[in-house]
Amino acid sequence: MRVLSIATFILAVAVTAAAGGGSLSITPAAVILRGTAGQSTTQTMKLTNGSTLPFSFDLKAQDIVVRDGRRVFVEAGQLSGSVAATAAFSRKSVTIGPGESVRVDVTITIPPKPAARAILALFHGTTKLQRGSIGSTVSLGMLMTFALSDDVLSSSTPLDVHPPTATSNLAVTQQLINSGPEPFVATGMLAIVSGRGILLGRTPVPARRLLPGEWTDVRAEYPGELARGHYRALMTYQFAATSVTSAAEFDVR
Repeated sequence: MRVLSIATFILAVAVTAAAGGGSLSITPAAVILRGTAGQSTTQTMKLTNGSTLPFSFDLKAQDIVVRDGRRVFVEAGQLSGSVAATAAFSRKSVTIGPGESVRVDVTITIPPKPAARAILALFHGTTKLQRGSIGSTVSLGMLMTFALSDDVLSSSTPLDVHPPTATSNLAVTQQLINSGPEPFVATGMLAIVSGRGILLGRTPVPARRLLPGEWTDVRAEYPGELARGHYRALMTYQFAATSVTSAAEFDVR
């Protein structure tokens, strides 16, 4: 079986959950893959117990689909073409004591007509935490997204500019939408240009990871001082090998 290539492997960010006076963490938090139907990949998840309690988990996978612009988690096998249904874990369950770490491999295979472009490989908590009359469990997962083509497409709503005031910085807002069939990670940059076309400054916008059909609200602030006058705000998103820019003019009075 051919193996999916890793386009980006994010190791630095750990998903954490508070538990028993400490935390549980999983790395990597996300893996971005590229491939075609029929290909397989095996990834390793590391779970670390930084709490003072032992925890037990079952290993499972869920498909992630987008409905009405938002992510929905679906149990493996419920969708035709479920990617999560192909997930095979090296262990069915684990118990991890305080200060310990455990590694679990997960292998997935892309079906001919995948129902999703992302799954959640999940440490599903089975240890009950009791706080008074309320019981809860802790679960952590690794997000796996995969692209099957270079057909990346985005759209956005018009850029809405909120000029600076005596108590607030200039801010811009808009919605960014994944209007194509493939997932992407978009990095953004807000630039402010004077009425004469001179670049006054830039400020980065946190990266956004969007699945097909998903949208997100974007807000960015420009911390620089702006005198009275006419300006232009430019919001540029970079993803894959392309970029898109939206612009709006505004006045500072």
